[in-house]
Amino acid sequence: MTMKKILSPTIILLLVLGWGNIIGGNARKYKNYKDYMAKARELDEKEIYIDAVEQYKKAREFTEDKLPIEEAILDDYLKLEKYKDFEKHGNMILENYNYPRNVARKMTDYYMDRKQTANALKLVNAYLEKDTNDDEFLEMQGKLRGTYTEIYFGKDSISGYYNGFYVFSQDGKEGLIKSDGSEKIKAIYEKIYPYGKEPNYAAVCEDNAWYYIDKNGYKKLATDFKVETLGVYGNNLAPYCSEGKCSYIDENAVKATDNTYEFAGSFANKRAAVKQNGKWAIIKNDFSQVTDFIYEDVIMDDFGFATSQNVYIAKFEGKYHIFNLDGKIKGNAGFEDAKAFIADESTAVKVDGKWGFANKNGEIEFITEYKDVKAFSNGFAAVYNGEKWGYINNNSTVVIDFEFNEAYSFNNSGIAAVKKPSWKFIKLAK
Repeated sequence: MTMKKILSPTIILLLVLGWGNIIGGNARKYKNYKDYMAKARELDEKEIYIDAVEQYKKAREFTEDKLPIEEAILDDYLKLEKYKDFEKHGNMILENYNYPRNVARKMTDYYMDRKQTANALKLVNAYLEKDTNDDEFLEMQGKLRGTYTEIYFGKDSISGYYNGFYVFSQDGKEGLIKSDGSEKIKAIYEKIYPYGKEPNYAAVCEDNAWYYIDKNGYKKLATDFKVETLGVYGNNLAPYCSEGKCSYIDENAVKATDNTYEFAGSFANKRAAVKQNGKWAIIKNDFSQVTDFIYEDVIMDDFGFATSQNVYIAKFEGKYHIFNLDGKIKGNAGFEDAKAFIADESTAVKVDGKWGFANKNGEIEFITEYKDVKAFSNGFAAVYNGEKWGYINNNSTVVIDFEFNEAYSFNNSGIAAVKKPSWKFIKLAK
């Protein structure tokens, strides 16, 4: 008899015994798992949650499918009001199991119930990175982003925002205030504009004399000729008006050109809007013309900027259109009225007597029934229902109720100035 014939039955026997041990071991594991789970559920029914947790933990050692057990433990931690354990365990599940929807929803509800908006929004944002099309979580995200805290500052009025500062008035004088509510320049001037870009000076009027101040409030620049007004710096140029005509000075407050206009706007992206003989044109910062004087109107923001967002809106042949910086119309839509873009988002336009929103390509995104609206910024737009102002998101969902007498757009830090009934800042949850 050969060795091969002797070994074959032995190997077969060993294999059979091995598989038997494996099967037997699995059967024992499964029995242990079922026993511990049955005991845990029995304890849950009796509301003996602390012991149920221990039984779930034991059952966990006898199965590969651990997620249902982890969820059961999470539920019991909440019933036990062991909130630190609940949060720690929930975060472990989210990280180790790739944000299971059920657990993400439980924890979001937990944070929302406790007014922990920032934590809830952070969790929703993380979940939506995994599933970008979950409508329920998208709706929650919109509502959570619409929650805010108030920063009270109680000034008489506010008139605009630019380059990190708001203009405010108090007791008939104007100053600059940061978006966190802290004052930068006290209200001591008859008129003030925010700090410009290139250079970083602010135009002020004191005792009927105009000049520029630096970031510390010290006088920095003044013209050597009489001016009726000075504008905001951009691209190292600032508009001025003198003896009924407007033009530009350079960064040294010296006249930059002999060209004069009826009105001169501020420069951004090396473009500005100017008016002559009742018509408007767009010029470059070398004072050459991008367009002829062909426009009936050009839309500008509170401080004379028309091109801050790399496009401009002008009225041509009775309709407002969106143009690129070279003067070419974008899109086919024409509008009855419009407001300046303030961010890389849609702006307010009026079509057939109704306010809606259009993007930078000249495409209408949606029309509303609101009496007035403002441009989108930071994902929200201020809208007026005829009585109060509130805010909507890009889906036209109201995310902040109609509770304000006046409302400005949110800046890039998620802060907006509102009146309710006094002026204050509101800050969005992050």
